[in-house]
Amino acid sequence: MFSIRTSLSAVLAPAILTLALAAAPAGAEDAETPGVWEACEADVAEYCGEVEPGNGHILSCLYAHETVLSEECDAAFADFGNAIDGFFFTVRSALATCATDVEEHCSGVNFGKGRLLSCLGAAEDDLEPECEAIVMNINEFLGDDPE
Repeated sequence: MFSIRTSLSAVLAPAILTLALAAAPAGAEDAETPGVWEACEADVAEYCGEVEPGNGHILSCLYAHETVLSEECDAAFADFGNAIDGFFFTVRSALATCATDVEEHCSGVNFGKGRLLSCLGAAEDDLEPECEAIVMNINEFLGDDPE
């Protein structure tokens, strides 16, 4: 079951990330609301200047200093955390929704390069309605809408 979850999350990740970002708190998309990097630039310089960037090191450093961050950085970092939480909740929900259909219709599919999504799309008429909706939304997002 682990390989199915891993593969399905790889297929769903781009679409779900878009959904998670679209579900960001109101105002987060406004031009006047800075992102984490803009809001935390001074905090990163002060508390994390010696940290090697990459692999989440800067975010981990900010988290370690959460009690002393500026108000602006703290708010942006909290919004970012909420978006990540939403992303993982959505992935878990999608995996739970489609796991039975993946097992039933696509258990012999080699994962990667969109093969799992193609398999689910080919079985669209036989999918549970909730999984069918997820597959349709992903295909629509990817521009593969058959209509």
